[in-house]
Amino acid sequence: MKINVPEEVKTIIKRLNSQGFSAYVVGGCVRDSILNRKPQDWDISSSAKPEQVKEIFYDMGVIETGIKHGTVSVIINHNPYEVTTFRCDGEYKDNRRPDTVTFVSDIDIDLSRRDFTINALACGCEDSSEVIDLFGGIEDIKNGIVRCVGEPEKRFSEDALRILRALRFASVLGFDIDNKTSIAIHKQRDLLKNISVERIMSEFKQLVCGINAVSIIREFRDVIEVFIPEITAMFEFNQNTPYHCYDVWEHTLHSVENDRTGS
Repeated sequence: MKINVPEEVKTIIKRLNSQGFSAYVVGGCVRDSILNRKPQDWDISSSAKPEQVKEIFYDMGVIETGIKHGTVSVIINHNPYEVTTFRCDGEYKDNRRPDTVTFVSDIDIDLSRRDFTINALACGCEDSSEVIDLFGGIEDIKNGIVRCVGEPEKRFSEDALRILRALRFASVLGFDIDNKTSIAIHKQRDLLKNISVERIMSEFKQLVCGINAVSIIREFRDVIEVFIPEITAMFEFNQNTPYHCYDVWEHTLHSVENDRTGS
C-alpha cells in the first residue's frame, strides 16, 4: 500500500519538516488513496501553529482559511492546500463546532478527535507506505465498515452533521455501518434539527447519488424523516391498484434506484 502524495503537498510537508515540525496528509485523501479513488483534496496536519506556517511560507500566498480553528491555506501553482495545526477540541455547545480548540504537538491526539476510523488516518511523505492507523481504519476500509472513533454518541453529540456523513460514506463507498454506530444514529437523529438546511442538503444530495443509496435510505428512513417529514405519509400507504405491488415509500425507493442505475 503506497500513498501517492502530489509533489506540491510533498513540498509543503518537507518544508515544515525542515523547520523542525511534523506534518502529515490526513483524513479523506488517505482513505481514498487506499481505496484507489482519486482524492478530491489533500489536507495536511502539522505541529506548526498557524502563525508559524505563515512565517515558513512567507514567499508563497497564505490565506487565513479558518485560523480560529488552526487552519491556513498555502497556495502553490494557484492551488490552495489546507494546513491545520494538531488540536484537541473544547466543548461543542451547538452540536456543530467546538467553542474552543487547543493546539497540541501530538498527531495521536489530533487523530483521536476525528469522526470515523476510516478518516482517522495519517501519512508522511518520507515513507508513503507507512500509514498511522490508531483505530483500525485500514481494517474497516478492507471490510467496508463505517465506524465512529471512540463512543458514537459522543461523536454525534459533538457534531450532529456526522450522522448524515456516516450515511453518506456508507452510500457512496458501498459500506455497511457498524452496529454500535448505527444504534447511536437512530437514537440521536433529532440532533439534526440543530444543523442548517444547506449543510444537510449538501450531504443528502451526495447520499442519494451513492451506489448504496436505496438500502441506506430504507434502513435509516427515520433519520431522513427528521429533515424531510413529508415522507412520513408515504410509509405503508398502499396504492390499491393492480399495477403497483409496493406502498408509496417502497415505490419511491425503487424509482430512485432505477433512475440512478438508468434501468
